[in-house]
Amino acid sequence: MTHKILVSDSDVKLVAFLQERIKDKRFQFILALSLEQVLEQLQTDKFFAAIVDFEIEDENNKKLIEYIIEKNIPTIATVDELTLEKYNQLIKYPIIDYVIDNNYAGKFYLADLLQGLEYFNHKKVLICYDNKNSLKLEGLVQAFYSLLFEPILATTRNEATTILSKDDTIKLVYIDEDIEDGNGIDLCRQIKQNINYKDVVVFGGAQNREAEQELKEIRGRFYKSGVIDFIIQPIDKEQFNTNILSMMKILKQKKRLDTYVETVDKYVLISITNLQGIIVYASDAFCNISGYSKEELIGKSHNIIRHPDMPSSLYKKMWETLKQEKAWSGEIKNRKKDGGYYWVSVKIEPIYDGFGKVMGYQSVRFDITDKKKVEELSLTDALTGVCNRRKFDEVIEYQFSIWKRFKKEFSLIFIDLDDFKQVNDEFGHNVGDKVLKQTSSVIKKSIREVDTISRWGGEEFVIICPYTDSEGAIKLAEKIREAVENEKFHLVENITASLGVSSSKPDDNIEFLIEKADRALYKAKKLGKNRVETIE
Repeated sequence: MTHKILVSDSDVKLVAFLQERIKDKRFQFILALSLEQVLEQLQTDKFFAAIVDFEIEDENNKKLIEYIIEKNIPTIATVDELTLEKYNQLIKYPIIDYVIDNNYAGKFYLADLLQGLEYFNHKKVLICYDNKNSLKLEGLVQAFYSLLFEPILATTRNEATTILSKDDTIKLVYIDEDIEDGNGIDLCRQIKQNINYKDVVVFGGAQNREAEQELKEIRGRFYKSGVIDFIIQPIDKEQFNTNILSMMKILKQKKRLDTYVETVDKYVLISITNLQGIIVYASDAFCNISGYSKEELIGKSHNIIRHPDMPSSLYKKMWETLKQEKAWSGEIKNRKKDGGYYWVSVKIEPIYDGFGKVMGYQSVRFDITDKKKVEELSLTDALTGVCNRRKFDEVIEYQFSIWKRFKKEFSLIFIDLDDFKQVNDEFGHNVGDKVLKQTSSVIKKSIREVDTISRWGGEEFVIICPYTDSEGAIKLAEKIREAVENEKFHLVENITASLGVSSSKPDDNIEFLIEKADRALYKAKKLGKNRVETIE
């Protein structure tokens, strides 16, 4: 909705300043430089507010501001300088406020005032007071009206709380010290202690009195009860407007912050744990991706989403890093409530209390499931689900670099199913494929978390065994051979495998290490199959 603002001021640059300061397309400034132009605009347009030079008047000494007030347009008067005589004239008119516009402070205040009018327009304010003092509150009610609020009056605690409970659009409440059925401070406490009114801003107030200490005590009790400001009756209009505009800025900032927090909660995967890893906070986004409700997550360990595919060594390293008060980051596969999975890129950081002591940990995650699925498709054998040759090349290059740098020995195990061609010839390729899938599953169950199994081609598999010498690799190969031999395969009575082992030596390169394992496998085949052989 567009708000037309009529501007009639001797400073022709005022409109340009306001447009630059406010930068809100909802405000449309209409400049009228003469009395005649203003009267013409008043006949043709409807205005949200007017900014008028207080000095402009007609030949009969009727001020321009009077013409505008007669049209019931909220009006702000501008003056170049303020004298006592001019001030006494200004306060006789029912204007929103006056502004000294010969300096930037006044122009900034004018811009704030316009934005305040737009923000306050038709907003409800609940005024709680003692009916016996209604005349004393007349100035306060008119002050709210002048800022385009819609005042709603209540004289008792019960009436006030009933109005609040039925109208959740009321976000501003003024409570006078005296109300008909008790103390206004008690009503203030009642409102502030109710979680349903957590976003309600409360002003306290009291009649001015000669006993300054008594007024100071009342003001202190109101502030201790949660009010944002304290208003002394009869009100000082200039101070009132300034305080209300300050409140508007606070509320706008709070709204932006609340929006930011809601957005983060909705779209960012966040959890907070205590020092023992027990979840104390989970964002909506985290709940949505995991399939658990907040009630199901809070109070539980993160183990509730731990996927069995993730090695224990990863979590061990993570906790070692966190206990050194350092941040940890990595990629983790998590388990959903329904048994599915999702991948996240996660960064976990310590949270500190006011004394600099770690009190828990915050995890911020980003969903990388689609990325991981693409990676899996490019690095996984489509039939068996184990790594393909491309992934094998990556892993062995990495492992070889560790061997060269730290002299940490590693080994290769080549596996070939014996007489597999007969399986395909006798039972068909569908059965053969099932045998390959089942064999890969048997091998995966026999190896360690740190080992990598890849399909080399056809009925051949290869295993990379980090930090494993020849003796350890032979033991592992024998374990695999026995597992395959003892496995019951559908239709096929039994399957055996031959295995070749090679271990890294100082003068080896990757090609020679693979060649040694291949020769060892050939040796096992030549010596009768269903056996393990090695070549040093």
